[in-house]
Amino acid sequence: MENQSLDEWLHVKKRRETNPARRVVLDWPRRLEIAIGAAQGLCYMHHDCTPRIVHRDVKSSNILLDSEFKARMADFGLAKILAKRDELNTMSVVAGSFGYMAPEYAYTTKLNEKIDVYSFGVVLLELVTGREANDGDEDTSLAEWAWHQHEEGNPIIDALDEYMKEPLNLEEKSSVFKLGLMCTSTLPSSRPSMKEV
Repeated sequence: MENQSLDEWLHVKKRRETNPARRVVLDWPRRLEIAIGAAQGLCYMHHDCTPRIVHRDVKSSNILLDSEFKARMADFGLAKILAKRDELNTMSVVAGSFGYMAPEYAYTTKLNEKIDVYSFGVVLLELVTGREANDGDEDTSLAEWAWHQHEEGNPIIDALDEYMKEPLNLEEKSSVFKLGLMCTSTLPSSRPSMKEV
């Protein structure tokens, strides 16, 4: 895609870009549109596609951006087709990326859409905080770090990406942060569906 992956735009410190046009940081309205576009893609896969598909590797590097920064889900190498609605499917191999994998994914062989919801929640947290999925404090992931910030009662503005600290659109940023927390709940049953997201 023309603008490559979301990961490359979010994590500026990873880029050693010489082209000044590519050093531009994503502003909040564009980040929100990317979140909505990716959510719509996952919602289609989980609710409108027949048979349903679980991506199993939702992450910012698998969200590609076209010339207008419209989000496109990519890399279906780990995707699994789900046979029947409301029935858990079994998998034989755990696959995915550290920091994006739902906690239950490592110790169960049951598979459903909630693992994608968790991963998408991590992407939402990346969009708001600018941090990477495995970038928590010491041995924690971004999701664990975000939950800790929330439980400590720290103001949302303290968790925001340094490039978006201004109070403009703070309510939207706060809503997306909270939605990221809901999606990364440790209990799969507490996570919303992608239709709800």
